[in-house]
Amino acid sequence: MDNSNLDVEAARKLVNDMSRQLADAEKSGPKLSELRAEVETLKDILNGPNAQHSWIADRLSAIERTFEHAAVELLADGIKAGQYIAEIGRILGAR
Repeated sequence: MDNSNLDVEAARKLVNDMSRQLADAEKSGPKLSELRAEVETLKDILNGPNAQHSWIADRLSAIERTFEHAAVELLADGIKAGQYIAEIGRILGAR
């Protein structure tokens, strides 16, 4: 996949929104913890001085997979995984 057209600003907005949603989630579990860690890793990459598109795309893909595997658990916490999966796909140019 060509990552040169990756919308970095959209990724920043998305990761900030996901970070807020995950912080507000009352429950905790292995999938939620994994997702929080992935989002924080991406946030660090995006805030770093040399954020490479390939790194951003890799982390977005990892977050997308985690959302797909944890959709039911996350929905119980009020987190709409489908919405995030669609936005990640749009940013990655896959959908």
